Amino acid sequence: MTMLKIGKKEDQLNEFSLADRMENMKTCVNYVFEYFNQYVDISKLDEQTVLNNERLEKYKKSISQYEEEIQEWLVHIYDEYNKKLDRIIINFLKKDELFYLYSSDSEFRSLSYEPFVF
Repeated sequence: MTMLKIGKKEDQLNEFSLADRMENMKTCVNYVFEYFNQYVDISKLDEQTVLNNERLEKYKKSISQYEEEIQEWLVHIYDEYNKKLDRIIINFLKKDELFYLYSSDSEFRSLSYEPFVF
């Protein structure tokens, strides 16, 4: 049961009462503050953010040979999906040695229909 439901029962809040509307909103806001002050450990959230930033920075250094725009794209993919797309692409290119010789749209299109596994 959420804190709001518990609080509604304990404080006997009637959310449909127009006369008590302001007092009820104040009470609900206090529930939110209570939740963040008592149940959410801000230091752990900060620590996770720092660790994630360090992880992303380390990855960005490993792809420094690419242009800035590509680095940002790769870092975004890594942050969002935890996938190092540069490695996946390199492995894919190793499988198809003729890729660099492709010149027509149909060749690229046929390659794009093959299953791509992360």
